[in-house]
Amino acid sequence: MGNYITLHPKYGVNPTVSTCIVCGKDTGEVALLGNAYKGEAPMHMVTSVEPCAECREKYLKEGVMLVEANMEVNRRGKPNYKPTGKLLIVKESAFKHVFNVEVPQRHIAFVEVGVLDKITEQE
Repeated sequence: MGNYITLHPKYGVNPTVSTCIVCGKDTGEVALLGNAYKGEAPMHMVTSVEPCAECREKYLKEGVMLVEANMEVNRRGKPNYKPTGKLLIVKESAFKHVFNVEVPQRHIAFVEVGVLDKITEQE
């Protein structure tokens, strides 16, 4: 991504205050969305899958956050994940057992739509 912003024709830099994807508290960051957000940006919104420092310490020390997302391929052929808003935090041992892979370095993993429903399904 370049170091530029395309201004929104009506709302200019179109700012929003970032909130934590887990707890919903303000992160203290301001995101300048410009024309990337169609319409006026809400005052507060989740702008990243990266949780706040407090939630990272509390939940991801020994856990993995599974983020449901639609996967698209960008113009360069690289994956571009579009989170749906659903997430689940599981223990590292459960992640390894279910997915049979090592825990990601950031302790965040994207999963296809429907995977979280299968994991949380009651029989």
